[in-house]
Amino acid sequence: MSCNTSLCFFHVTFFLDPKHLENFEKYLKTMNCSEEICLLTTFAQMAQTKRADVDEHFIKIIVLEIYEVSYVSLSTRETFSKVGRELLGAIASIHTQIVSVLLDRIRETIETVGMVSLYLFKELPLYLWKPSSSEIAVIRDWLLNYSLTTVENKLACIILEGLNWGFREQQDALHLDPALHSEVALMVLEAYQKYLSQKPYAGLLSESIKQVSYLASIVRYGETPEAFFNQWAWGLILRLKLHRNDRGMQHGWPAVPVPDSVLDMTESVTLHPLLKAVKANIPIGCYLALAMTTLGHSIEKFCAEGIPLLGVLVQCRHLRTVVHVLDKILPLFYSCQYYLLKNEQFLSCIQLFLHLDSGVPQGVTQQVTHKVTQHLTGVSYGENVKLLSSMMQTHIFLNDQPNGAGPAAVLEFWVHILTSQQLWHRDRATLFLLDDLCKAAFQYGQEDCVQKLLYQQHKNALGYHCDKGLLSSLVSWIVAGNVTPSFVEGNANSSQVWFSWMVLNMESIFEEDSQLRRVVERELVINALTPDQALKKAQAQLKLPIVPSLQRLLIYRWAHQALATPADHPLMPLIWQKFFLLYLHRPGPQYGLPVDGCIGRRFFQSAAHVNLLSEMKQRLIEVADFHHAASKALRVESPAEGSDRSPEKASSSPDYLTSPELHKELVRLCNVFVLWLEEESFQKGDTYIPSLPKQYDVHRLAKVMQNQQDLWMEYVNVELIHREFQEALNLWLQVQLESHTACVSAGRTDFTNPVLAKERIISNLKKFDTPKPPLLLQMMKAPVPVISSASLVSQKEAIQLMRVDLNVLQRHAKTAALWESQHVALNSEILDTVPKLYVNREEQITLHLECRGTSNKGCQGAALLTIQFEGKYKNEAVSQQLHALRKEVRQLLAEAKKPPSLGVVEAAVHVENFITALINIYKVQPMPAIKKVGISLFFTLVEYVCDETQRSPPTRQFFTSCIEILGQVFISGTKSECKRLLQTILQNRRLCTLLSPYFTPVASPSEFVALYEKVVAFLSEDSSDVVFMLLTKFDLTQWLNIAKPPLSERTKLLESIHLALNACGLEPDEDILMPFNIFCKHWTNLLQYQFPDHYSDFLRLFVQSSSEQLLSPDCWKASLKALGCGSPVPEQASFKKNDSTENPILQDAAKILLSAEQVRETIEWLSTSFYKLRLASTDFRTFGLFSKWSPYVAELNKFLEYLIKRLTDMEVANLSQEPVGSNRILAALQSLYSVIAGLFKPWILVLDKEDGSNQPCYPWLESDTPVVSTMVCLFTDCIKLLHESFKDKLLPSHHGALWLHLMHYCECCTAPKMPEFILYTFHTEFRKLPWKEMHPDHMLMEEFFKIERGSPKSCFLFLGYVLCEINWVSVLSDAWNPNPHPQTHSMIVCLLYMMVLLAKEEQLTGKEESPLINLLGQTSSLPWQLVGISSYQSIISYCNSHYPPSVILAKDAAAELIVKLLKISAGFGASSDSHVHLDATLKCRAYIRQVVQFLSTLEQSGKITLAVLEQEMSKLLDDIVIFNPPDMDLQMRHMALSSLFTETLMMMNNSRVTTAESLRGSLRKWVDSKVHGLLAMPLLTAACQSLASVRHMAETTEACITAYFSEDSPHYQDLGWGPILASLQVPELTMEEFLQECLSLGSYLTLYVYLLQCLNTDQTLTNEMKILLTISKWLEQVYPSSAKEEAKLFLWWHKAMQLSLIQMEQDDTVLIESVIQTLLSIQGRQSQLAEERVTSGILGAIGLGRKSPLSPRFRVVARSLSAFLLVQIPAEGQVRLKAGSEPKLSLKAQQVALSVLGSMASNKQYMDYQEQLSQASLFIKHPEHCFQDCNNLLSLLINTLYPEVHYLDSIR
Repeated sequence: MSCNTSLCFFHVTFFLDPKHLENFEKYLKTMNCSEEICLLTTFAQMAQTKRADVDEHFIKIIVLEIYEVSYVSLSTRETFSKVGRELLGAIASIHTQIVSVLLDRIRETIETVGMVSLYLFKELPLYLWKPSSSEIAVIRDWLLNYSLTTVENKLACIILEGLNWGFREQQDALHLDPALHSEVALMVLEAYQKYLSQKPYAGLLSESIKQVSYLASIVRYGETPEAFFNQWAWGLILRLKLHRNDRGMQHGWPAVPVPDSVLDMTESVTLHPLLKAVKANIPIGCYLALAMTTLGHSIEKFCAEGIPLLGVLVQCRHLRTVVHVLDKILPLFYSCQYYLLKNEQFLSCIQLFLHLDSGVPQGVTQQVTHKVTQHLTGVSYGENVKLLSSMMQTHIFLNDQPNGAGPAAVLEFWVHILTSQQLWHRDRATLFLLDDLCKAAFQYGQEDCVQKLLYQQHKNALGYHCDKGLLSSLVSWIVAGNVTPSFVEGNANSSQVWFSWMVLNMESIFEEDSQLRRVVERELVINALTPDQALKKAQAQLKLPIVPSLQRLLIYRWAHQALATPADHPLMPLIWQKFFLLYLHRPGPQYGLPVDGCIGRRFFQSAAHVNLLSEMKQRLIEVADFHHAASKALRVESPAEGSDRSPEKASSSPDYLTSPELHKELVRLCNVFVLWLEEESFQKGDTYIPSLPKQYDVHRLAKVMQNQQDLWMEYVNVELIHREFQEALNLWLQVQLESHTACVSAGRTDFTNPVLAKERIISNLKKFDTPKPPLLLQMMKAPVPVISSASLVSQKEAIQLMRVDLNVLQRHAKTAALWESQHVALNSEILDTVPKLYVNREEQITLHLECRGTSNKGCQGAALLTIQFEGKYKNEAVSQQLHALRKEVRQLLAEAKKPPSLGVVEAAVHVENFITALINIYKVQPMPAIKKVGISLFFTLVEYVCDETQRSPPTRQFFTSCIEILGQVFISGTKSECKRLLQTILQNRRLCTLLSPYFTPVASPSEFVALYEKVVAFLSEDSSDVVFMLLTKFDLTQWLNIAKPPLSERTKLLESIHLALNACGLEPDEDILMPFNIFCKHWTNLLQYQFPDHYSDFLRLFVQSSSEQLLSPDCWKASLKALGCGSPVPEQASFKKNDSTENPILQDAAKILLSAEQVRETIEWLSTSFYKLRLASTDFRTFGLFSKWSPYVAELNKFLEYLIKRLTDMEVANLSQEPVGSNRILAALQSLYSVIAGLFKPWILVLDKEDGSNQPCYPWLESDTPVVSTMVCLFTDCIKLLHESFKDKLLPSHHGALWLHLMHYCECCTAPKMPEFILYTFHTEFRKLPWKEMHPDHMLMEEFFKIERGSPKSCFLFLGYVLCEINWVSVLSDAWNPNPHPQTHSMIVCLLYMMVLLAKEEQLTGKEESPLINLLGQTSSLPWQLVGISSYQSIISYCNSHYPPSVILAKDAAAELIVKLLKISAGFGASSDSHVHLDATLKCRAYIRQVVQFLSTLEQSGKITLAVLEQEMSKLLDDIVIFNPPDMDLQMRHMALSSLFTETLMMMNNSRVTTAESLRGSLRKWVDSKVHGLLAMPLLTAACQSLASVRHMAETTEACITAYFSEDSPHYQDLGWGPILASLQVPELTMEEFLQECLSLGSYLTLYVYLLQCLNTDQTLTNEMKILLTISKWLEQVYPSSAKEEAKLFLWWHKAMQLSLIQMEQDDTVLIESVIQTLLSIQGRQSQLAEERVTSGILGAIGLGRKSPLSPRFRVVARSLSAFLLVQIPAEGQVRLKAGSEPKLSLKAQQVALSVLGSMASNKQYMDYQEQLSQASLFIKHPEHCFQDCNNLLSLLINTLYPEVHYLDSIR
């Protein structure tokens, strides 16, 4: 072409000038067509650049000009429209913004361009374009304001159709903004309403028409614009992503509520057109309402308002749209299905959908014929049902994701929906969907949920849950001869196999549950009935509501289904398995019968059933043939390749092929099934299964006969199931997602692309053959050349000479190796072919057999006997093949047996001659030049050694012998060649065996280390044998002895060996073990040489490597053994004699023991290094050293044990002359412990980070505990060693090793957050120390209390255990001295604290032989008298807050002992020895107060019985009684006991009323039995001070006074009433109440004491008169309730007489008169008391009162005193005060009184008191007796009548 670059440049510059654009057409007109296209193409390619600095203005100008030329210019557009369209499309694919430029230009020129613009925009890559809002406005204007026939409207449709409404390439977001989707949807709706609102929608082609482009539709068909617009609108609407689930389908459905962005149709003004369309029931409006608004995003609104809209879509036959709606809506309902399952309107919609998806396409009117419609649409039957199935399976897949509702929810929902209609199992569409659902359920393992629903349906169909009317109709229906209902009608279903599989499994479960199968089998086995008879009998036994049909038994169902299942169906083998599980079932053991035959043949007795078995056998053969043919298939042909299609075509996609191995397995399985079906012996039960041939598949047969139900999934084509499921998913995803291909179609070549042009050129060049190289020129040579002398000394010449010969020999070896390989291959092929030479083939012959006949007749005719057998048959093709192979073998053997060629022999001889001559001349004259030739020849020979030369025996022997002699003469021992030889060996490992004998590194001492390093660097698992052989050549001992290398060289070698040990790893593999052992040996040799030169290096390197687990523990073991540290110290020198003699270095091994200074330095270095290492890295700070050092701990423990033992022994030896307890010994012990603790600190202690964060670094992880325990055990043993070594050098009070260790433990191991597993390890080991030998002090006890307050519980328990082990009696022995040390006071308090703290811990008290229990048992032996009240009070407070009140009642040893401890330490039961018990009273009082508080708490909570409470109070009272501290006078003792009684009696105040009453009675009993004499006085005081109840106080005081006068106590004789007067304290606030209680309770002695106190406090006549009146008043009120109380009144009478005399002596007439009245009152009361019956009350007034409770002797005294008073007061106002004085004794009164006494004397009741009555009569009659003798009469009477009543002694 004439178009060149300059022209292109001219035109480009021309474009940039807008003034000259109009002249461009003129230039085009001057060119021919090709040049014009070339020019435009060039411009287009210039515009397609992707550079960042591209000029967009330039591109725009080019695009516009191409557009002008191609579409606007009338003169050029006809020629360039097509080219321009392609060029603009190519530019737009790079610069998508030009679409906007073109749109803007077309808007201006659309009238000129016209319809051609449609083709242009169809070609543009609109799927890459993102329109702006202004451009959308232009499109909206064209769509809404121009009629359907205009270009503008059609162009708007094409642009909207071409946009990408799907996702971006990353599939993470929509390509276009979701708001644009909604805007376009409403735009289309408005256009739809505008143009189609008056058209009959049923007459328009709906969205189900096969999708074609809008442009193609308007060109291809001559239909109306409205019809095509309807099609376009539906197609676009369904592509828009309007629903929330549309935008999230790539990532599952988010379970979130309705977003705020979803608009409500009734509230949003924007959706007004949509609301209008919905009200008009326009289908497209209904769809948009469901997709865009809250109707489709809210469960409630969809159920209320959305389902009717869905019904509109179904009724208008927009079934494809319905599927889209369901896809959007249903994810909301899978988790709450009942909303839809109970909605009849929704169910009817689904049923109508399935019904309408028939052969008549939806949306086509009756006027259009069915045939024409099919021609127009291409719709196949059930297309929407298939789409619905794909959508359902997609939902199952998505719901299986983590945020889904689960596959089971989707399956249950759809099974419910599909089975809700009547006769659903006869609907083809329903069965199609259910079949796909069952397949999905099988794939996801959710068959149970489907079977459960079908099971319920099946039971309903059989009448288990229906009314009687339905049941009767079913029964009559069945009696009429119909078959039992089943969801699989007929015998089987060949099209819906998955559904049939599910139904038959469900029916099998039903058959099992109803026990039908069991009963039928039993009847068949036991009674030998026919199946029909057995079935009827089973129905009668089981009383089934419906008699099942015989053909409905599962064994027949599975048989028919197996026949009907296609051969390539995945379930085919499983269905046959189900049949054979029933057919080969052996039911004998179920009924107590022996294991008999299989039951299957009993079901197949009739002719029809026998024929069924034959059909099954034939079917198995057909299936086997099918899979045999399928196993041979190589590919699946396309439909165009003919009718002979692969069997795979029926069940998979065209590009899919099942594995041939699966087909082969299925062939084998079918053949096994045939054998099982034919074998009669199975049915008879006389077959021994294990003896069957292999083809019976004995193991699988045994499983079947054992009724093992596990499915044989290995025969299921699972891959095919997954693929079909994926195809279903892809079908729906293709509908949902849009994909766009490149503009250039796959079938068209882009000749404008220069890259593609280069590829085409290279591809064409590859079609030609590569040029051959020229032939080589063959030179002639002499057979065996003569060895020239010059070649023997010329290295170059010799090598060139030898290489020629060696090449010949090497080629010969390679030829021999090739023959060998060919021979092996041919033999292998023969071995594979021979078995195929003969085969067995079925043959048949007919024999004529004649009989001998009878005597008179011959054979009437020969019998024809047909025999079938398998005969031997020779395969001729195989025979010919074997013949050819054997011929080749013979030819190969003949070739190999030929003698080698002359050249080979000549070469071998020439090389041998050269080597011989070389060695001979070297032996005579060892010149360096000759040696160089020999060395060079050696390495040249080595180069020619290869696999082929080693495989061929002649060449192997030749090369080996040559190398051997050259190596021995020239290489071995040559210093200069060690390095080169080693390099050669390392480069070619297979030569190691050949070359290693000549490797002598010791010959080059200066290179020894470098050579060793190279060997180490070469070490790996696959080179271990080479390294081992090389290491054996390093004679380290010889090198050390001869070379005497300096320290630097030895250190370098040591580090190299260390690297090698690291390379061997933590656990050297078996392959690398031999080199590893040599490395260890070299290491120890070097370590022992000139010890301790390398000792520090050893420690440094080993610690460094072990920290990263690079080293094997065996390295430590060998090194420690070399140092003499691997065994106990006494055994250091136990080396074998032969070792010492063989190895001079090892002779010193027995002597190598670390010196004292080295031991110290080693320990110090290890301590510092491990500490730094522990803090060096995050891993060690976090996980401890054991995370890496665990493998080395065992050896490290030996090392540390050795060092510590040595150090300890040395220190003990140095201190042997020191006196016991010297400061030097103490300092040494402290130093030793610090060293030992520092050595173990990095390993087992918690460290703090150095960054100041105070975050603890724990020493190990719990998983490392077994290893750590050995280290802790070693630490413990070291402490024990230290203790044993120093215990005899210390006094008991000194701080020994155990004390130091325990203080160290308290300081370092008791942090609050210390992990429990660490503490457990410590405590387990530390408990083993001899703690009994430790002597604690106050400092240690303080640490114990700190731990109790702020440390983990286990620390507290451990320390408590340790302290309990100590002999405290010995520790506190100073307490018994007269002046104990203050430290002793402190220790005894600490001990008491400790015992109280520990006694509540079950872990300590619950163990057998608990040291705490033993310590508590020593309570009585410990000096508690030194405990002060403040300390004791604190302890009691702790008990109150930490012990349960029930502790005082507990019967376990710990509780009893702790109570005993508190009691004894308080002072109860303390011996009255010379030791003063500090604060005994206060402590006892505190103890009693606490016990009372505990008892009160128990009583108030109801946790103690009254009997126990009374018992505990009695114990307290008993303890108080025995309380007797020394050095205490009577007054102090009274006050002490009173305070103790006060605390005890508080129990009655704190108790409930009923309990207090019970305690009162108990207290009274205790007082009566235990209290007497002065002991009653403290209790009397306590009762007055503490008892809150005046009633209790009155009774208790009376009891105390009574007890005071008991016969057992003589104190009252000396002291009288004085102590009582001092002790009784009548309450002032409640005095009157108290006195009244005393009167009512009969506490007359208390009242008497009160009277005496009143008289003592106020000794005036007035007060005495007041007391007299009080006595008179009290006498009127009281009446003794028993004889025990009656004598108390004598005291009152006596005091009244005494006071009366005092008053009368005053000679006051008024006063005397008052006294007389009082006396008369007393006399009258005495007379009443003397009555034999009570005179009070109505009955008493008439003489019928009850018998008097008073004793006869009391009545004698009362009657006598009454008579005496009556006689001494003759008249009112008169009394006889003196004998013989006035007034005169009244004779009448005397007679009356005496008559009363006389009547008593005659009464039987007073027979015992005749003497007293007589004395009283005489006393009264005596004229000298006056009123002053009244008390004398009383004394006379009580002396004789009441001698035992001691409180009357004061008035006798």
